[in-house]
Amino acid sequence: MAATAVLLHGFGVRYDLPASLAIYLFAAGGVVVVSFVLVVLFAGDQVGAEAIQYPRRALPFLLPIARSPWPRIIGGLIGVLGLTLIIITGLFGSPDATRNPAEYLTWIYFWAATVIVSGLVGNLWYLLNPWAAIYDVMKRLGLPSPPLRGGAPHWVGSLGIWPAGAAYLGFACLELTTGMANRPWILGTLAAVYTAVTLAGMILYGREAWLEHCEAFTVLFSIVGRFGPVEAARDDGGIITAVYIRPWGVGMLQPSPTGWDRVVFVILMLSTLAFDGIEVTPAWQNFSVALEPLWQPYGAFGFFVFKTVGLLLVTAAFLLIFIAFMEMVIYFGNRKVDLKATATAFALTLVPIALVYNAAHNYNYVMVQSQALIPLLDDPLAKGWHLLPAVVGYKPSFALAQASTVWFAQIILIVIGHVIAVYLSHLKAGERFRTAQRALLSQYPMLLLMVMYTMTSLWILAQPITAGG
Repeated sequence: MAATAVLLHGFGVRYDLPASLAIYLFAAGGVVVVSFVLVVLFAGDQVGAEAIQYPRRALPFLLPIARSPWPRIIGGLIGVLGLTLIIITGLFGSPDATRNPAEYLTWIYFWAATVIVSGLVGNLWYLLNPWAAIYDVMKRLGLPSPPLRGGAPHWVGSLGIWPAGAAYLGFACLELTTGMANRPWILGTLAAVYTAVTLAGMILYGREAWLEHCEAFTVLFSIVGRFGPVEAARDDGGIITAVYIRPWGVGMLQPSPTGWDRVVFVILMLSTLAFDGIEVTPAWQNFSVALEPLWQPYGAFGFFVFKTVGLLLVTAAFLLIFIAFMEMVIYFGNRKVDLKATATAFALTLVPIALVYNAAHNYNYVMVQSQALIPLLDDPLAKGWHLLPAVVGYKPSFALAQASTVWFAQIILIVIGHVIAVYLSHLKAGERFRTAQRALLSQYPMLLLMVMYTMTSLWILAQPITAGG
């Protein structure tokens, strides 16, 4: 992963902060505290069902477009094209990660940029999902498939989203712990295998049942898409009846299925992103060196196990801390509520934190490194082709990549995300604890958790780009 880390996350130069890092950390935490006070003053009286109601405006001019098949057709074509390029260039292109489009398409355009844009707009994966598009084409062509097993959708549904969580963890391990994320042939092979498994699952157990419970990215983007401002209302038959625009983040207030599987999935979103930052900090590198006698005798496999255990421990720590704070929320709220239902509701208020951290962590990654794909498209298989002569000699722009710009953009993103999380958490408390006083008391632990997240996130982001951080 070292080569990919340099390729995709390196800033190139370190940045001397104009003030002590501690000042930035406490200032950011202070802004979150001030936002809490403002939320209490202006939204503290919203309780019960009223607390989770939000304004939205209908966009009737978008309804014909939403009902048209063309967005799905165009989105599906883009998704299938991207998947096909990853498989073909991964298997038959250059073994050098810096010269293979599969690396850029997977780790920048899909894993970073699509998540960011979906948070800004809405669930783009609904349109781009290549496996759903392939399956739909197969069904339209009337290709023979085994009959759907009786009760299969119900059986898959009974698993919750644990299968999707396991797949998500596997994908995170590929990126963060295996050391093979910078091998294009691995990406191409796994993309082909995942395609076969996903199509087989949809055929055997039902399209929606498999996607909603076993397909990691469908579950991920269904959560991320809640943050976006575009909302589509559907009738019982799934037909879109209206398209609305709403404030960012309020979609997290909508009712959601309850379960520890959903809590763990959100915690995985947070912990894997945090681990991605933690592993480039001097503290983690010193820790790795200190434990070398344990893993070094086993070579690459030993290092993989060491990092995977580290990732699982970080995830477990995040989960246990969150549950402990949920116990405090319930205790201070002084109302008998179910821990599982409460944890599920408040877990969704952490999603803005994951989204802004993802955007901040991958800022340079998306703004600069993504441009390296453009000249590669002229010769995607490194065969000496010239498919796109217009891109020959293309040079990336570094206009938005100065270290100071990156740092202050990260601060703004982190603070905004945590302020939104504070607001959503307070509204959820008003809905669950039913009185303004109980809601306020319940949110003191959540405020502490948000401040901790804010300061920790900025500290992690500061390590690789600031001198003396």
